Amino acid sequence: MNTINSNASIDNSLLPTPGQPQREEAPTGFSAGWEVTVYEKSQSSFLNLPEITQRIIIRYLGFREITRLKKVCKQLRDLVENDKVQERAWYRQFPSPYQFQLKAILRAKNEPQLRNWLKPFVDRGIVESLIKQQKSLYFPAQLLFINSKLMSQCERFKLVDKAEISHRSQVKTPTFSPDGRHLVTASFDKTVKIYVQKDDGSWESKVAISHDHRVLLANVSPDGRYLVTANLDDRITRIYGLEDDGTSKVKATFTNTRRINRATFSADGRHLLTAGNDKAAKIYGLEEDGSWEIKATIPLTHWLLSASFSADGRHVVTIAGDNRVNILSQVGDGSWELEDTIHASRPSHAISIIMAKLSPDGRHLMILYSQFVLKIYGQGAAGSWVEKLTLQHKSLITTKFSADSCHLATASFDRTVKICNLQDDGSWQEITTMVHDDCVCSATFSADSRYLVTASNDNTAKICNLQADGSWQETATIVHDDSVRSATFSPDVLHVVTASNDSTAKISGLQRGGSWRVKAIIQHDDAVISAIFSADSRYVATVSDHHKVRITELWKND
Repeated sequence: MNTINSNASIDNSLLPTPGQPQREEAPTGFSAGWEVTVYEKSQSSFLNLPEITQRIIIRYLGFREITRLKKVCKQLRDLVENDKVQERAWYRQFPSPYQFQLKAILRAKNEPQLRNWLKPFVDRGIVESLIKQQKSLYFPAQLLFINSKLMSQCERFKLVDKAEISHRSQVKTPTFSPDGRHLVTASFDKTVKIYVQKDDGSWESKVAISHDHRVLLANVSPDGRYLVTANLDDRITRIYGLEDDGTSKVKATFTNTRRINRATFSADGRHLLTAGNDKAAKIYGLEEDGSWEIKATIPLTHWLLSASFSADGRHVVTIAGDNRVNILSQVGDGSWELEDTIHASRPSHAISIIMAKLSPDGRHLMILYSQFVLKIYGQGAAGSWVEKLTLQHKSLITTKFSADSCHLATASFDRTVKICNLQDDGSWQEITTMVHDDCVCSATFSADSRYLVTASNDNTAKICNLQADGSWQETATIVHDDSVRSATFSPDVLHVVTASNDSTAKISGLQRGGSWRVKAIIQHDDAVISAIFSADSRYVATVSDHHKVRITELWKND
């Protein structure tokens, strides 16, 4: 079954908005020999301002306002286009980590690579015109805006198979590097494989890292320069450098007294946080000579379940086996101090903490408890954390903050998804409950925090979007023939990829008027476990139950 049902309009920020009438000339006449022009009271004097003033004012507008401004008259359209105001506003609407990721895509490409990258969607003449503008300050925003616009206008995609990666056992979700040139897969067959994109757009295997035990994790740093791996059954953590030629070299090896459960890079890629069963979290820092040295050891009274950085890298949240969540902050001399501790309330010893995570802005904390309870905390006085909201489900749940830290969604096996919004007074309020016909596997926000997509065992993925009044409205349903295992937006928010047990991954695009339509179907021989986009939205990596990862490139369907 290949259908998408849409029941409401979705405001697509990239597709053209409906046309507006041209600005009319004011009526004129003669009185007592004088020529008189009569202006409507509502007519703006904006066009009479100096051009430099107009430019300054326009730069404060959002993307949608600028898109509509271009429709008013030729003078305003030329002003917007000459100053690349629309492209810059489109770029600003994404959170800073994604802006960094977008820039990394272009920084990693030389001129031949850039030509090959543009070729699938951009005509040759336009390619050469764009290449000549590389030195422009706004070139990254301009180029990525054009790429997203052309992809969104494509009715259907042509699928080009680029590589198939085989493992002998279960494969974890693959990871694209931020510049999109590396794909890393980790498997329980004790190997990590790295595929690299060549100048001509093809992909080749560069590295196969063998371990003595099953690979628990393989994470790429946000700057795309490093890879950290850890095994399930031993005590060794390794950091690899991802070289420009696609090879990798061991940069550091850490031996721990107990097994490592987590290893996470900070947002700038210069620190690594590890957590394990040795009752400590450790922070390693990148030195000027390229070595990695331990910067801090955070002792705990019990074995450590997990540890994670805040988005700004200045805070760390740890969960210990004694049901304590510790929030630590970095002080001026680089050391770490305990900011607050939250202990699970468990009179019958039946409640335990499963997950704790800070919002991207570091101002909110969510804690997930074993009895399907989630609590949201906010910063109080003197670094303390105060409970703001409690949510209750009837079965297993997963949860995520939006990129702007203003929304939180919970997806549950009780067939519901709950969305909460941050209020002006700092409180949190449950706004919407979405209902599926079977358990919900995930709920994921888009990069601009305006959309949410769910994946459910009822064979559907549902999309809802944020309304002007702060409510969330269900707007579309993507239908498969079997359970949907994952659903993820493209980084530019214009497409969704859904992976299903029906052996397909469907790529659906947002169309003019707000509807969503299937634009391509990637077929496997077995259930598709997961599917993700690369940072430039050009490639899709899919994982099947046959332990295979496929890289597929999207092209314009001529």
